[in-house]
Amino acid sequence: MHKKVSLIVPVYNVSDYLDRFMDSVLAQSMSGSEFEVILVDDGSTDDSGNKIDYYADAYDFITAYHQENKGPAAARNRGIDEAVGEYVAFVDPDDLLEHRYLETAYNHAFINDADIVIFDAYRDRYEGDHLKREMWGHADYGFCTSFTEYKQSMQRQIIYPYMAARVADMSFHSNVPLAAPWDKLYKRSFLEANNLRFCEDLRVLDDMCFNFRAFGAAGRVTYIPAFQYHYTVINTSVTNSYRSDRLVQDIKVFQYLKDEIDAMDIDRAETARFMQALYARIIKSFAISMRLYFFNPKNPKTENEINEELKGYIDTMPYKQAFKGIHLYNLEPKLVGVTLACRLKMVWALRVMYRMQYGKK
Repeated sequence: MHKKVSLIVPVYNVSDYLDRFMDSVLAQSMSGSEFEVILVDDGSTDDSGNKIDYYADAYDFITAYHQENKGPAAARNRGIDEAVGEYVAFVDPDDLLEHRYLETAYNHAFINDADIVIFDAYRDRYEGDHLKREMWGHADYGFCTSFTEYKQSMQRQIIYPYMAARVADMSFHSNVPLAAPWDKLYKRSFLEANNLRFCEDLRVLDDMCFNFRAFGAAGRVTYIPAFQYHYTVINTSVTNSYRSDRLVQDIKVFQYLKDEIDAMDIDRAETARFMQALYARIIKSFAISMRLYFFNPKNPKTENEINEELKGYIDTMPYKQAFKGIHLYNLEPKLVGVTLACRLKMVWALRVMYRMQYGKK
């Protein structure tokens, strides 16, 4: 049966959020006969697997798959392999969809015959019972473009959100993430023709790398300024958890992106612009690692051991090259201080900045 959209959902230990997420799926304005939901349980150890089986049994447009834990990239790839829709959407089960999420995105994609449709999202953070909502709008006006220079500017913002993309005389808003897959719709035939899959060797930022390649291969990209998704900040999620191997995983991403940039058919000036975006990403990820690894309360190492490890990373590739090669005006203000401290190898200053930002000892 023909399906307009395949909704692909990687599921891992999200039992507490699944029901509210599925309520938002079942409330879609698009008829259940026009889309499918592919739930891929990635080796959950809670009740998530049983819950997705319940929904698959109850609704004929929902299918549940189970696999051993391989990470969200592998789960999304399984979804792509099983999908039959004209377009695919990648969403997370701890988030929420607006009522017209599928209908609005699909209609815009169909009218413009787009390979990728971009739309907007809310960023929801709960502090107790109080909801703090931020509006992540990419730009002021909609567009449809096939110009390489505009798509390449979007690729740079995918790498680093302060590298504001441009389409004609319009700039995207800075610091609104463009790397995520959940505020986009992708033509499935486009993904298949370009062998676009999430890199399963990457355990972090695989969605960034996927979108970097996708925007580079896309023929037509279109944007509709409509808020259709609710990204929910959960402090226990993978992106906010202590990871002892965080820098090792980050370096794999940096090498992946460097290889992609090296393979691009671009001139020296354009290469320099992409390298500035990559340097900025490396520095941003280094700053994030201070929270998730170096100065994280779960880090078992002593202060002296942490200081020595920090000095070691600062003085080795690719961090050394990024701190030296970045133009400071390309960085958000808080990263300028991090960069200067690292150039001077002032580890104590990094610790002071961390304490000032997070109020921790």
